[in-house]
Amino acid sequence: MNRSKLTRITTATTLGIVLLTFQWGCAGPAASKTVKGAGTGAAIGAVGGLVTGQDAGGIAAAGAAGALVGATIGAVAESKERKRQDTLAQQRAYNQAIAMQKRAIDKEKAALQEELEIAEGFRISNAELEEMSGRAESAEERLKALQDRRQAAIDRKNALDEMEQREKAALAEIERLERELEALEAENDLASDDEPTP
Repeated sequence: MNRSKLTRITTATTLGIVLLTFQWGCAGPAASKTVKGAGTGAAIGAVGGLVTGQDAGGIAAAGAAGALVGATIGAVAESKERKRQDTLAQQRAYNQAIAMQKRAIDKEKAALQEELEIAEGFRISNAELEEMSGRAESAEERLKALQDRRQAAIDRKNALDEMEQREKAALAEIERLERELEALEAENDLASDDEPTP
């Protein structure tokens, strides 16, 4: 490899490393996409110029063209990102405004309901309260009487069911004992017939 070609490769490599170092080191992660795109484009252009065998001026021109293209691509991407962030910010602001309006409406409704209840409370007399108290007690007494009648009916039904079961069990035992006694009496009669008479 001749010395001038080696010098060009070394120069281009050094230029690429410097540009990449600037882009990712000095610019940092907070650098704009335009700056990052320009740095990446310049590095790619410089390497492309070197690979195609350009002299230092050609490499610099290829790096400049790459920087221009990279900056343009980065600017477009950055613009899209800004628009997306603006849309998200507008949506958040809109949602917050709607939530604030809803809270204000709910608070207003609660205050209005409380005012209505207070106004209605002022219109109610002690006589009305006493009358309503008596009606409530009367209704509760009627309910208790109906519940007691219902429970008494259930208790009578359960008692009848229990007595029917007791009767059924007793009748079954009677039938069993009758059969057993009949069998014993029949055996006894047979035994007496077999005995000789004196």
